[in-house]
Amino acid sequence: MQRDPSEKLALEGGPPAKRTPFPTRRRHGEREKRLLEEVIDSDVLFYWFGTKVREFERRFAELYGRKYCVACSSGTAAVHTALGVLELPPGSEVITTSITDMGGLTGLLYQGLVPVFADVEPDTLNLDPASVRERLTPRTRAIIATHHAGLAADMDALLEIGREAGVPVIEDCAQAYGCRYRGRLTGTMTPVSAFSLNHFKHIECGSGGMILTDDDQIRYRATLFIDKCYQREEGIRNPFFLAPNYQMTELQAAVALAQLERLPEIVERRNQLGTRLDKALAEIAGVSPQKVRPGDKHTYFLYLFRLDLERLGTTADEFSEALNAEGIPNKAHLITGGMPVYWYRIFQERTAFPGSTYPFGDRTYPKGLCPVAEDAFDRWITMDLFEHWSEQDIDEIAHGIAKVAWHFARRHAAAPV
Repeated sequence: MQRDPSEKLALEGGPPAKRTPFPTRRRHGEREKRLLEEVIDSDVLFYWFGTKVREFERRFAELYGRKYCVACSSGTAAVHTALGVLELPPGSEVITTSITDMGGLTGLLYQGLVPVFADVEPDTLNLDPASVRERLTPRTRAIIATHHAGLAADMDALLEIGREAGVPVIEDCAQAYGCRYRGRLTGTMTPVSAFSLNHFKHIECGSGGMILTDDDQIRYRATLFIDKCYQREEGIRNPFFLAPNYQMTELQAAVALAQLERLPEIVERRNQLGTRLDKALAEIAGVSPQKVRPGDKHTYFLYLFRLDLERLGTTADEFSEALNAEGIPNKAHLITGGMPVYWYRIFQERTAFPGSTYPFGDRTYPKGLCPVAEDAFDRWITMDLFEHWSEQDIDEIAHGIAKVAWHFARRHAAAPV
């Protein structure tokens, strides 16, 4: 039965919208234990002599229909490797999004590349192709398309820009397992794509990552890049370019293999629950979820919705506080430290390498650079959405959002002008 949104707010002594506790989440079990035991019994933890990393690479590539997967130690390492294999000269510009995690930028700086931040679409928070086009210069050498929160970026437009400019596009799929763009899996549309297996992702092994590619040379360079440029396939230890040590261990791969078996079920369930919540929020005045284009599939790494602050007459902080009181955990100001990443000190002070402004040169990142992204931090609410939740959990969340929105909108409408 649909509940009345006009019931008293929990902040003011009313009944909380979430009347049943969220179910306990347990992500690891007997399958992980068994595969870890196999690794321990083998007495081999190093990937080159083991079997689990190779098996995980094969199975993940098969799942995505790609020729190769190269596993590594983290999602940060995966993005770094994806950039490294392109062999871009230091000083090259790489266009990326203004709403991302630092892990998507660390490797860029280590390669001596200059980040150029583009704005986001106001209704998806994904990279805005029009802003990307405006940022192109003769020094642009790559574009990173990040699929934010499990929702695909506008890949047709971004790929067209890449073709016109003659530069590759990299997909950052850290938050986008099983996500689809016009029926196509994210991670399959570019020469190289990157994934993350850290604790917070759809599947995880504590920390881990991988890149996908169909290109023989990219695969080979990636195997060198993650392993100090040791040519293990040829038995040669004579590095000819600078490369980090980003090896995945057999222990990580064992857990990742067990997790991988559940991935299709996880993304399908999250899509079902997220779609249900989207439909509910579409009926609530003053709020709107991320826009999912026809033919796309959102897999809800996180659940995000935007506030119409003018209609509600409140702030994101006030809305968040009221919603938390309803028993629905959430945060205002998104997930990147409450600000666009270029507001971080490392970019404002250009201190990637202390004592130097390398690789930024004379590039600066003033406030106002990406106005849509900057405004978004005052308007969007972020929540978890987990595959083990029930339809009742989703309906109670929707009621809580409706209740808070109703009260703020009503008070604002009644306030004297």
